[in-house]
Amino acid sequence: MIKLEIKGNKQQTITKVCNECGKHIQNLGVTDIIVNNKNNTITPKDSDGKDITRNELPEELKVSKCKDCE
Repeated sequence: MIKLEIKGNKQQTITKVCNECGKHIQNLGVTDIIVNNKNNTITPKDSDGKDITRNELPEELKVSKCKDCE
């Protein structure tokens, strides 16, 4: 699962956490979670300048388990 945390100083953190226990698995960036809406006139790009073409999140971001919960 993806967790977005916004702290009082407007600092935001995006992380991948375990669906079972909530344990931190991996830090993510905005380009890791952006999906392309085909009806959108703007094409999102990754950090290498390549078009982001996925139209849904990868399964490993929807349902995540840490090593302890596998």
